[in-house]
Amino acid sequence: MRSLALLALAGLFSPWLFSFPPEPASKAARIVLVAGKGDNKLGEHEYFAGCSLFAEMLKQTYGVETLVVRNNWDDKTFTNARAIVFFLTGSGQQPHLDPKKLKSLQAAVEAGAGIVHLHNCIDYPLDRKSLPLEWAGGVWEKGLSCRGHWVSKVDDFGKHPVTRGVTPYEVDEGWLFHLNLLGKGVTPLVRVNPPEKMRSTPSAKKNSGKPETVGWAFENSQGRRAFTYTGGHIHSNWGKDGLRQLVVNGILWSAGLEIPEGGAPCKLDPALLKKNLENLPAPKKK
Repeated sequence: MRSLALLALAGLFSPWLFSFPPEPASKAARIVLVAGKGDNKLGEHEYFAGCSLFAEMLKQTYGVETLVVRNNWDDKTFTNARAIVFFLTGSGQQPHLDPKKLKSLQAAVEAGAGIVHLHNCIDYPLDRKSLPLEWAGGVWEKGLSCRGHWVSKVDDFGKHPVTRGVTPYEVDEGWLFHLNLLGKGVTPLVRVNPPEKMRSTPSAKKNSGKPETVGWAFENSQGRRAFTYTGGHIHSNWGKDGLRQLVVNGILWSAGLEIPEGGAPCKLDPALLKKNLENLPAPKKK
C-alpha cells in the first residue's frame, strides 16, 4: 500500500518532477534578432534565414525567448531585451543609424542589452565609428580594414566562455578583417590567415604573415557584453558544428547567460538550412 501511495503522489506531481515549468515571461532572457534584406545570390547574405535559424537554436537554452524582426521594429521592440543581434548589410545602410531607431537602440544599450554584429553590419561610416566602438569594442574602418573571400581552416580560438565546446571547422567564407579594435575589454576569439593578396590597405600589408581577428568578445567597465563575428556570407556554413556553437555561445554570453563547459545546445535539423531563403537563383546563361 505504501508503494502505491508513493506512485500516486509521484503521478500528481510528475510534471514538476520530470520537466521544468515554463519560464515566466517577465524573467525570460529576451533576445531580438534584426534581419536585413538579402542582397546577393541564393544562399549568400541570407540574413532572414540565418536569424530564423539562430532564433530556433537559442530557444534550446532554458529560459530564452526570441523575436526576429525586419525593418518594422519600433521603440518598443527592444524593451527588456537582454541581447540584440544584427545580421544585415553595412556601409552606412544599417537601419539602426536612422535617428529615431538609434534612440530606441541606445536606450536598450544603456539598459544593459548586449549587442551582436554578424558579417557586414560591423562596417560603419567613419563619422559613426564611435557607436560600434562603444557597443562592440571594434569596427570595420575604411582605409584601414579589408575584406575578402577565401577558404579558411578555422582552428585558432581564444580561451573564453564563448569558445566552450567550439571545434575546428573549414569554411568558404567572406571575411571582414584587420579591424579597428579597442585594446581594453576586447578578447580575440577567432583568428584566420588571409591570403596576402587580400591585404588591400597599407596597415594590413604591414601585418603580413600574421593572423587576423575575425571574431571577438567585448565587455566594458560596466559589465555590458558584446560579440562580433565577421563571417556569415554563405548560409550553408551554419551547418558547421563548430561555427554554430561559436555564434550561439556568443549571443547567449552577450545576453549575460552562463555558457556550459561543453557549450550551449545548438542542435540543427539540416532541413532548416533550406527554409526561409530569400535571394533569387542566379539567371541561367543563354
